[in-house]
Amino acid sequence: MTTQQLIANDTLQLLQTAFPDLSRNNIETLAEAARERKFGANYDICREGDRGTSLYILEEGEVCIIVHADDHQEIQVDTLGPAQYFGEMAFLGETSRMATIRTLTQCRLLEIHRDDFMAIAQTNPSLLRTLLRQIIGHIQRTDRAVINELNVKNAALQSAYADLEAQEKLRSQVIVTLSHELRTPLTSIRGYLGLINQGAMTGNSLEAGLASITRNVEKMIGHTNDLLLLYEMRPRAMDMDYISVPDALIEALNTARETMEAEGVGVKMDIQPDLPDIQADRRGLVLAIRAMIENAFKFSPNATPIALHAYAENSEEVAIAIEDSGIGIPENEFNHIFDPFYRLEKEGETHLFPGLGVGLTIAKFVVDRHHGRIRVNSTVGEGSTFTIVLPRHSA
Repeated sequence: MTTQQLIANDTLQLLQTAFPDLSRNNIETLAEAARERKFGANYDICREGDRGTSLYILEEGEVCIIVHADDHQEIQVDTLGPAQYFGEMAFLGETSRMATIRTLTQCRLLEIHRDDFMAIAQTNPSLLRTLLRQIIGHIQRTDRAVINELNVKNAALQSAYADLEAQEKLRSQVIVTLSHELRTPLTSIRGYLGLINQGAMTGNSLEAGLASITRNVEKMIGHTNDLLLLYEMRPRAMDMDYISVPDALIEALNTARETMEAEGVGVKMDIQPDLPDIQADRRGLVLAIRAMIENAFKFSPNATPIALHAYAENSEEVAIAIEDSGIGIPENEFNHIFDPFYRLEKEGETHLFPGLGVGLTIAKFVVDRHHGRIRVNSTVGEGSTFTIVLPRHSA
């Protein structure tokens, strides 16, 4: 058998596989209109919106189907391999390409131009009817696949937009609250300084005034720390990568110590050897751990030491625990401590703590984005342990 005969047989076999409803005679007739084409990798054989004039049947290689969203983002909806075809809309009349077909590898294809096909189909009604029936069915299946893929992509985008919207809403709430919270201590400081500068306060009254100024300055420092946390939490997509949990824990501790001026506070670290890396957004995770460490420093009067633990929760999860010996949390408050602006201390209590009450809110927001969870164990007067549990691999 000659090379030309082998090629002809390969063409017939390919067409029969691609169009199983056609008879052998119709396959041989269709082969007369086919010509072989070759394309290198990463080449757009068809472009979305271009005028379609040919049907292509893939002999060797792989191509992908790409559609474009309203924001011009490319969305790959499917891939095609040997014996699959595309460009079938060209056979149904003057029409534009509905998608871009891009080669992923070097490809060899059969191309059938619509004019060449119509020239032979006019004398073979059976070929025309059978082929068009199969093509229409293929178009319907392709449309369903594209719609399903676009729905998946749209759901992912909606989730991302909702995530960013929630983050921005929290930031806006805190900024509005912060502006009101700063007004009171600033007004108090300005009032006392005015009286001091006028010489109106002396002796015990001067001492009381300076103490009030000091308390209000501490309160403003706490608000400023919250504002810095929110700045680092600015809306953005997560950058997921495999990271070292001990490295993230140490980075968060160092930042928290600087922010809280807690360099002298004792910290015990207990990290399980050979702890596996986890897939996470490093900046977000460090921010969440830092917020919880700052919380432990803040609610541990008299600079009592805190403890940090990192260990494998199970084969699929890693845990990070922040333990303090502070004032503790009443059990009936557990459902509220993650609410924005929620504060544990009440008027008339001995201990008053600076800040807006958003550290735990931010931590929970970040952990939820990682499909993790936070456990709380606490006893009033003895201390609290907050445990972040995260999956090793991103969902």
